[in-house]
Amino acid sequence: YLLRMEVPKGYEVDAMPASTRVNLDEEGKSFFEYILENKFGVVSLRSRIKITRSYFLPAEYKILHDFFNLVVNKHNEQVVFKKAK
Repeated sequence: YLLRMEVPKGYEVDAMPASTRVNLDEEGKSFFEYILENKFGVVSLRSRIKITRSYFLPAEYKILHDFFNLVVNKHNEQVVFKKAK
């Protein structure tokens, strides 16, 4: 996902989620990337999930579940605006 949003006039960014990158495997071929930045009154977000495998062993389900739980939680975090002074 790519998002580019202008900060509304009369407002400024008060709080933003931290950017993160989490690897699903040790090689870093499968990962979740969430990059958020605020520059010149524009909030930009890039969120990417890359999974290079289609088969997981039952012993790996907990890791996969935790990985996608992190993705959902990260996407639920909010950018907070406040009125500019």
